[in-house]
Amino acid sequence: MKSTSKYFVRLVGCFAVVLMELLSLDAVQAQDIHFSQYYNSPLAVNPAMTGVFDGIVRVTNNYRSQWSSLGEGYKTLQLSVDAPLGKNPQEKSYFGGGLLLYQDKAGSAQLKRTMAEASLSYTTALDDASEHWFSVGFQAGLDQFAVDLSQATWDEQWNGDHYDPSIPTTEIIQLPTFSHLDINAGVNYYYSPDGFNTVSAGLSMSHIGSPNVSFIPLGEDPLQSRFTINSSGDFAANDDRSLFINPRLLVQMQGKQKEVILGGYVRNKLRLKSLYTGYEKEIFFDLGAFYRMNESFILSSRFQYHAFGLGISYDFGVGKLAKLVNANSWEMSLNYILPVPRGQRARNFNKMPRFL
Repeated sequence: MKSTSKYFVRLVGCFAVVLMELLSLDAVQAQDIHFSQYYNSPLAVNPAMTGVFDGIVRVTNNYRSQWSSLGEGYKTLQLSVDAPLGKNPQEKSYFGGGLLLYQDKAGSAQLKRTMAEASLSYTTALDDASEHWFSVGFQAGLDQFAVDLSQATWDEQWNGDHYDPSIPTTEIIQLPTFSHLDINAGVNYYYSPDGFNTVSAGLSMSHIGSPNVSFIPLGEDPLQSRFTINSSGDFAANDDRSLFINPRLLVQMQGKQKEVILGGYVRNKLRLKSLYTGYEKEIFFDLGAFYRMNESFILSSRFQYHAFGLGISYDFGVGKLAKLVNANSWEMSLNYILPVPRGQRARNFNKMPRFL
């Protein structure tokens, strides 16, 4: 245990140094899609999180509407499903598998990006007490880009007084739909001494190889690799473990762009006992606030009853764009975690954190 503790201290120290270097850069919005409730889309943050949760199957769904005052704005939909595979506490290691789907639409011309990725992870304990865990994960899939120019407007359709869509245009621009292979990888460490208190930190890399995403034939427009640091904690604030403090941090860098989200939740847990079976079901109420550096303040709430969860958040724009237009955004998330049956608890529970 002593050597493991030294390893943990060194890991935290290295993580802090890297984090300070990242925070010293100028912060602007990243190029990829993003969610304010990113923690409800773990496979999109780090493939090493695949299958790392307390349950049998996890299904997550996020929807985000952003900058609706700028034409059609941005609308993003994400769906994922993942599960631990072959979990065995005697072996103290297991695999995880998952599937991530998302689509992003922007503007009146419906610039559309659709992605489907499969995830595979491997998680193992680093010590005999199974308190320190390490995961490595990989993702691979297809990323498709498309645009509908039939919905675009052109200068020729201005009649001198207003825009007239009935005026024909001589534009012959054609931008074909295309797809490319996308590969991501990541690692994640977490410390969970009792399944209630948890510290987690991870690093991932997306778009390995910087694939070409140019609509123009023979053109070059590399999609730059994105580096992500994710960190969170879940700490019981009282003896009966009904109140938790949940700080979170996300740092994403893509080329010259960077996104930093810092904040946390206060989580309150209630227990409801069935009059017929005597079994207890847990209810979680979360209230939180986050700051996306130089862009927005985020207020968020979450309700989790047994296997089902609902989260709602609202972004209040504070960046340069917010001074010109209404840059506020809203987001909703739904999730379902199939719990471990009571009779199989000992075989499936490896001090897994319920939330990462």
